[in-house]
Amino acid sequence: MLTDLGSHPNDGDAHFRMSEEQMFTSIFAYVDHLFGKIKPKKLFFMAVDGVAPRAKMNQQRSRRFRTAKEARELREKAERKGEKLPEEKAFDSNCITPGTMFMVKLSEQLRYFVNKKITEDANWRDVQVVLSGHEVPGEGEHKIMEYIRLSKAQPDYSPNVRHCLYGLDADLIMLGLLSHDPHFCLLREEVKLESINFYLLHLSLLREYLDLEFRDVCRLLPFDYNLERIIDDFIVLAVFVGNDFLPHLPDLHIHENGLEKLFDVYMKVLPSLGGYLNDSGVISMPRLQAILDEMAEWEKDVFAKEYADLSWYKGKQARHVKEMAKAAAKAQLVLTQPQREIFDKIQAFVLGHRDQLSAAKLGDVKLAMPNTFPARERQFITNLATDLHLDLSWDEYDEYDQNLVTLRFPVTLEGPISIDEEDNGEDGWEDDDEAQKAVDRVLKKYGKAKVMKDDEDGDFDARHDRMMIEKMDEWKREYYKGKLEISYDDPEQMHRLIYRWAEGLQWVIYYYYSGVASWSWFYDYHYAPRISDLKGIDRMTFSFELGTAFKPFEQLMGVLPEASKDLIPQAYQELMYDSNSPILAFYPQEFEQDLNGKKQDWEAIVKIPFIDEKRLLKAMHDREHRLTKSERERNTFGTSYSFRFNPGEPTVYPSSLPGFFPALHRCTCTMEPFDLPTLEGLHLVKGLLDGVLLGAHALAGFPSLKTLPHTATLGFHGVNVHGTESRNKSIVVHIENRFEGRKTTDIANELIGKKTFIGWPFLQEGMIFAVSDCLFKYEKMEVVPGSPSKVIGNPHTQHGLGMWKGKAERIESIYSKKAGVITGNIDALLHVRPLKGLKRLESGALVKEYEAANKETEQAVQMSVPEVISEDPRYVEREPPPLSQEFPVGSRVFFLGEHAYGVAAQVSATTKDSLSVILAFFPSDKSDNDAFKTAVADRAQLRYYPSFKVADMLGMSSRALSRVTSSFMVLTQDGAKVNLGLSLKFEAKSMKVLDYSRKDSRHWEFSDKAIDLIREYQAKYPDVFRSLDGNGDEMARASDIFPQSDSPSAKAKEVRQWLTTKGVRDFEPVSLYCDQLKKDTVLEIEKIADQANANRIPTAIKKAIVKNIPRRAVLKPAHAVYRLQNQRFDLGDRVTMVQDTGGVPLSAKGVVIGLNNKNMDVVWDVAFMSGTSLGDRCSQYRGSTVEFNTCLNLSNPQFVMSVNPKAPPPPPNPTFKPRIGPQPAIQLQAGHQAASGFRAAPQRPGQAPVHIMTNPNRGRGGSANGRGGSANGHANAAASTIESPAGPTVVPTSPGATHGGFTPRGGFQNHLPPRGGFAPGFRGRGRFAPGFGGRGGPPPRGGFRGGRGRGYAPPLQS
Repeated sequence: MLTDLGSHPNDGDAHFRMSEEQMFTSIFAYVDHLFGKIKPKKLFFMAVDGVAPRAKMNQQRSRRFRTAKEARELREKAERKGEKLPEEKAFDSNCITPGTMFMVKLSEQLRYFVNKKITEDANWRDVQVVLSGHEVPGEGEHKIMEYIRLSKAQPDYSPNVRHCLYGLDADLIMLGLLSHDPHFCLLREEVKLESINFYLLHLSLLREYLDLEFRDVCRLLPFDYNLERIIDDFIVLAVFVGNDFLPHLPDLHIHENGLEKLFDVYMKVLPSLGGYLNDSGVISMPRLQAILDEMAEWEKDVFAKEYADLSWYKGKQARHVKEMAKAAAKAQLVLTQPQREIFDKIQAFVLGHRDQLSAAKLGDVKLAMPNTFPARERQFITNLATDLHLDLSWDEYDEYDQNLVTLRFPVTLEGPISIDEEDNGEDGWEDDDEAQKAVDRVLKKYGKAKVMKDDEDGDFDARHDRMMIEKMDEWKREYYKGKLEISYDDPEQMHRLIYRWAEGLQWVIYYYYSGVASWSWFYDYHYAPRISDLKGIDRMTFSFELGTAFKPFEQLMGVLPEASKDLIPQAYQELMYDSNSPILAFYPQEFEQDLNGKKQDWEAIVKIPFIDEKRLLKAMHDREHRLTKSERERNTFGTSYSFRFNPGEPTVYPSSLPGFFPALHRCTCTMEPFDLPTLEGLHLVKGLLDGVLLGAHALAGFPSLKTLPHTATLGFHGVNVHGTESRNKSIVVHIENRFEGRKTTDIANELIGKKTFIGWPFLQEGMIFAVSDCLFKYEKMEVVPGSPSKVIGNPHTQHGLGMWKGKAERIESIYSKKAGVITGNIDALLHVRPLKGLKRLESGALVKEYEAANKETEQAVQMSVPEVISEDPRYVEREPPPLSQEFPVGSRVFFLGEHAYGVAAQVSATTKDSLSVILAFFPSDKSDNDAFKTAVADRAQLRYYPSFKVADMLGMSSRALSRVTSSFMVLTQDGAKVNLGLSLKFEAKSMKVLDYSRKDSRHWEFSDKAIDLIREYQAKYPDVFRSLDGNGDEMARASDIFPQSDSPSAKAKEVRQWLTTKGVRDFEPVSLYCDQLKKDTVLEIEKIADQANANRIPTAIKKAIVKNIPRRAVLKPAHAVYRLQNQRFDLGDRVTMVQDTGGVPLSAKGVVIGLNNKNMDVVWDVAFMSGTSLGDRCSQYRGSTVEFNTCLNLSNPQFVMSVNPKAPPPPPNPTFKPRIGPQPAIQLQAGHQAASGFRAAPQRPGQAPVHIMTNPNRGRGGSANGRGGSANGHANAAASTIESPAGPTVVPTSPGATHGGFTPRGGFQNHLPPRGGFAPGFRGRGRFAPGFGGRGGPPPRGGFRGGRGRGYAPPLQS
């Protein structure tokens, strides 16, 4: 379920421009990427924001006014700097508002996109897709929640349905919780520089943590504890800190522990409320009043802390302060009346227990007083406790959570009690007589101290309280006058404000639980009342009139600023700027922004006028007749659409962008209006459904703390999640070690060879291969060959002892500091090999395969889960299916025979042990492949020399060569920096320049081309080279480099211009850890592909029937991930796409132009919707990064299978570990990912291993966004073949003898990485290859570089 589908490009760059076509393809690619992340099984609901309720429009209006202002300021800043901006108008992100032409086009494009994906991508076919566009009123997330609410009321609704909601709004957490469907998770993204990480927020875990947070109140409740009701109340409390409809209550901020304080108050008050606060969307106002009354006391404390040191307070106490200061100067002790009362209590405590208890029991006696003392009294208590040598504690609490100050007798005293220097004695309490005398001296000193008398107008506390009330009222007057422009002393104004806020709270909760209560209601203030002023709410009642939503143009006029007037029909634009406009005041050019306690600019309150609905509608009504026919149609509401796969007769779906996107000539998607479920006598369900699985019984993939026995406490633990330790309280989970006290040998005998689940609470299956403790590692092995295996313990080496201890400490530390989980002492580690996936056997069966020994991981034995109740259905082993089921007639496959290797085929018949297929191919394929091979082979071969030899050849020092081949910055007289370096190497970025530089294990190397360029540069500008050895580490100055020049700065710029003419700015920097073809070679490959496509006509297709072949002789697209393991590739290899899921068209052909560690860059013969330019290395929409197991290597066939069932199976391929070019022995920089061929230098003892990762971003800052990277649970297993008794028969057939529609079934693909798009093709999915049949051609190339791919982000844990 998706809610955020808008396109927000780089709004922070005044020069950035992007066409609508680029935006649409970007949105398509990203939606497809999210589809692959979520992997829906039943429903994929895309909800775009439609017209929102008025309560939301206030926030939308503020955001759009701020966006327009920031865009204007950015543009003006660039113009002041003299920057020349592009002539075309910048993209106005305010167009992402219902009713604009952009949104109309987006809906049309999304409908085309869904039709295309269902037609061409097998992953989309078994899923119902719903699109609710901007023309359907309502916020996107609330459309989805309405669907869930109504569906949940239906009798056939599963209590264990799984939801995954994508969106960036914090409200989604609340909406997910209040659904009371525990199998609910949120997909969020984190953008860091050029990478995007995705995270799943599991609400099942959040529910359990909320339970741990509030469960302590259970024993105090006079009514039943109910977690679902607690969650409902939590939703109400969360609104107090602000949302999109109501401003936060003053001084309540999340970053200042606002929620923590709310929780404390709630748990304190709840036992006295007689019930819960929120009844499925209906708030109990009397109970709410009780909570607010308690919060009012907290607000008084906030005020006291904030204003305790103000001059008015100091002035009131000036006389007391002066007298006490005089007494202190005379070494006299002076007490206030409260201090005297405190002393009397402590004196009674000390004297009362002097003779009653023995010294050994003194530590059990304590004096506890409520900690309500002001700062002066707290200091007095500290001093008195020090003088009496009493133990003092400030952090204890009673059963009502009241903070206490506690004094105790010390069990052991290190020294005597003293009053001053003269009283220092040699003995302490060890000498009872001397101890009592010392105590008496202290008590006598304080008892004789002068006590300041109270004024006539009351004691100190009374005066203080009255003054606090007076100043607090003054504080409130300033708040209401300055913020809300109302009078605190006007009861009518205050009552209206309070009523509107309380009414708004009920509107929000009703909206969350039942939908829109009123389309027209909104909170017409920028700020909330003070908490202590929220009185009388318990007597308030509310009723809402539903009304109707604004029409799209009415919302546009209500939320857009004048700067975005071009997004509004011409008929209404003058209303925004004409001096005679009756609503001109609604569109201010300048306005105030108030952070109001928040930290980020986007959180600021934008103080612009609220829209007067009547005035707005009247002004618009007077101009409505000017609207064109198309505009009138645009100003109406539409419907949602449902999309499903239809295997029947295909239809034609027209292009949504003629000339840019192709028409779908064989569309197999049906689109029809979608209606929400109806109640019809049913009722919305409150809380959990019967039969729901919770905790350890929850479905696989939904974590639970309850899979391990544990306890939990709330306290300070310093949990470090975002780089700094938490300063607030956290829920700390303590694991109960069920193996505690057991011998490691017994644990090893019990567990080795059994499966377990690690990574708690995010469980992942693995197999236990060994158990170790601090001294031994226990493994199962054969002592005598042929005898049963036994568990044998081998002692650690001396080095191994330290390593084991370090691993145990690291596991304990990570759980403690990152997750707030206390594992306890780790006495034993399990050595576990994680589940790799399912492996396909020769018979077609699927069995589990575990990782090799090099990917073994250690897990504390107490943190392992021996078994789970709900197995992951993705990894259930399967028996081999019948051939007719696995290869139904019409299935698309690829032939693996020797003479037609990789040719696309279609299953025509099956028997028990064999199948027959129809091959279809172009006779010119072989000659075309030869042409590609020639283009790659003819590229110039360059010779490289190490840098020290190049320096000798050029007659310069190694330092000079290093500086001139990297960046050599020169400071000109006007303060500008000019780079006079050649930029051939990038040490910090770990990048090289193709055909010019590379790096081996120790040295940079430079080619003949680089040497020639340096030599020419040296001859042209010798002054530059003479300066390369000077200046130390300081930046060189142009005047120092060109001392003889009249204008050194101009000379420096001349050099830079000359370098530009030599093509330095066009160099192709790429990662050190990859190998790539140069751009000119790639362009030559594209020309050959274009020529080949032009020569391919449908009548040239040749077909043949191959009969009675074994199943191993064909490759089903869904089986590629299992079978195509360890396939080798080289630059220039011809490949064909063999997976039918994702962006690259099935059977599309291409050429490998880049090799990385786990994937490769391919330029394809045809452009396709989700293609990229691979960082500007190929034409747009022609490139992508794909995994090795998604393509067949046609240049180097490695899976050739005999069509003779009696032939022996071929041996498995050796592991493919591409070694690309030189192997740099350097550590990767942070954020730089390694690529293919990187091999670490020999490691020294104790040296940490070098980890190799993929590099999705190559080129000069461009993002390839290809399909690299393995998705979660990807099954990368080698597959063998099986034989069939029947022999093959090849029968020629005519070009027209094709069989019926093609309907691939997909197979086990739950964990396949996503792709998007598909080329026109064979029967049922468009054309099987360009020009292969059917109508239409390859889509034209457009102007978009972006897109998404399967290497775009790391896989998610379930």
